[in-house]
Amino acid sequence: MIAVKIIGLDLSGSEGRPSGLAILEGKKFFTCEIRSDAELLGACGRPGVALVAVDAPLNFPSGGGLRPCDRMMISRGLRVFPPTFGGMRKLTERGVRISSRLRELGLDVIEVHPRSSGVLIFGNPDRSVWVRGLRRAGFSLSPRSEHEVDAVVSALTGLLHLRGLTEVVGDGKTGEIVIPARGVSPRTLLRMRCCSGKPR
Repeated sequence: MIAVKIIGLDLSGSEGRPSGLAILEGKKFFTCEIRSDAELLGACGRPGVALVAVDAPLNFPSGGGLRPCDRMMISRGLRVFPPTFGGMRKLTERGVRISSRLRELGLDVIEVHPRSSGVLIFGNPDRSVWVRGLRRAGFSLSPRSEHEVDAVVSALTGLLHLRGLTEVVGDGKTGEIVIPARGVSPRTLLRMRCCSGKPR
């Protein structure tokens, strides 16, 4: 088993607003807030990163409005916003730009939705419930903002993805969102010993 780093990124729509960053190594989350694209790329470009899980749309719908993956999420009762809706357009533009740069660095990147992940795993949209659940499962974390909590759950979704415990909603052409697989629960997290996978 190779210990690797998984990064969760709660991306903001502009460099003027904070983005949450979480680095998961073993069962410890290191969290902070950062702003500029250069900071984001520098943090994600560290050696040993296996996956970057981004909380932002990473592509635009072909005809405007909702992507097929967004419609699938909504049909399951998982609330997502259209990538072109209001301030979401700037977020999507940045998500497309950042994910492209990360892939140029040789990193694997997935789109996640931490609110949906938190609800699916812990059965509750309350972030404090997620933090308590993670601590009970043996994870170490001290997030100082909602952005950092969302980044933590993004990284957690990345860990589940490396373990084959996720479902991909949508497809590679029109957009896809990675969510925890059916049956993943706090008990699943408790059984996890460390992050494992293949770093770049």
